[in-house]
Amino acid sequence: MQTPECKEFEVELRNESGQTLVLVAVSMTLLMAFLALGVDVGLLFRERRQMQIAADAAAVAGALDYKYNASNATAKSTGQTAALANGVTSSSYITINPPPLSGPYTGENGYVEAIVNQPTRTFFLSMFGMSSATIYARAVAGTGVNNGCIWALALSGTSVSLTGSGAITASNCNIYDDSSASNALTLTGSGSISAKQIGIVGGYSKTGSGTITPNPPTTGISPAASPLSLTPPTLGTGTCSGTSSACNPSNTGSGNLTVNPGTYTSISNTGSGTLTLTAGNYVITGNLTNTGSGKLVLGAGNYTIGGNFSSTGSSSLTLGSGMYAVGGNLNLTGSGTLTGSSVTFYDQGSATLTGSGNMNVTAPTSGTYSGVLIYQPSSDTSGVSITGSGGDTIQGIVYAPGAPLTLTGSGSMTVSLDIIVDSLKETGSGSITDTNYSVVTNTNSVLSKLTMVE
Repeated sequence: MQTPECKEFEVELRNESGQTLVLVAVSMTLLMAFLALGVDVGLLFRERRQMQIAADAAAVAGALDYKYNASNATAKSTGQTAALANGVTSSSYITINPPPLSGPYTGENGYVEAIVNQPTRTFFLSMFGMSSATIYARAVAGTGVNNGCIWALALSGTSVSLTGSGAITASNCNIYDDSSASNALTLTGSGSISAKQIGIVGGYSKTGSGTITPNPPTTGISPAASPLSLTPPTLGTGTCSGTSSACNPSNTGSGNLTVNPGTYTSISNTGSGTLTLTAGNYVITGNLTNTGSGKLVLGAGNYTIGGNFSSTGSSSLTLGSGMYAVGGNLNLTGSGTLTGSSVTFYDQGSATLTGSGNMNVTAPTSGTYSGVLIYQPSSDTSGVSITGSGGDTIQGIVYAPGAPLTLTGSGSMTVSLDIIVDSLKETGSGSITDTNYSVVTNTNSVLSKLTMVE
């Protein structure tokens, strides 16, 4: 027979057993909620990654299409197709903006913005009133340099200047001046400097009746980094071990001479005749010179010239396609014709190109140095000078980030150049109109490589 005390204890145990059941039920509900949250959040993160992949693919596809077709309509359709192929279930969830409508590349031609907003259903979270979530992803891709054609990288002093009555015109591209000086860009005289946009880290000065367009230019920008980084070419090596006449072929008088590929100490043409180097690879440890009134014809190939490469006087020079690596100075200043198609000058001294006759020099449109006309390593501070006249054709990229460039025009000269130099100076009364080479002339240049920028 139970005592009253035992009966009371049994009732208390029963009461505690009921509380435990309630606690277990509440705990299981919370655990299930956390489990549901973990599963759905994981699925949402996975969907977020997939939508970012889709946005990236859409931006790249749209930018590539624009690069080759220059059409906003086809860039949009191509971007949408790429997004749909990468997991987006409806075109209504995709927005393609060429050019971008937001961010640092707003309004920049050549860039494409892709935005994905796709609703995604949840599983366990729907029991708590959240049946779906919208996943957002955005990407921007483009060539990165479509609006620039002149970069003056000097951080101090006057880095862009024009003196006289001449003009620098770059109406469809931008000029970037990295100097922080108050006279970073200087115009003296009655000439003009005009571009689509002019951005200057420091300030500018104008003396005389000349004009700067836009007026005023944009000042106080952050320095624009060099848009290009190149790897030097592999240079030929060797030493000529033949006789003196074999190692130093020289064409004199009015006769003609033909030289075959190989290694030489020097090669020269000093008379009125024609010296022809047949197609192939050459190593010239000394100088390659062309003087007098004759002609020097260089076949297609790669030339490593340890000394100077010069063509002066009234002589004419024809350059075959290839790389011309010059260890000394490049001095092509003859009054005869200067012609070279698909050529790159890799110069480790100074470089001077003068077209007092007829000058027609263009960079290659394919290969490692696609678009590069003149390449001086950043350690080379020797000046580059280009002097042309009306009717000349000069196309390519002048990449000499450590050197000053002087442009001199005779009359009205139109060039298609991208200029990346320490500083830029124009003198005289000539007018130089520059188009954006990497967009207008050669969309496959090393400055036109597609990049994901956002």
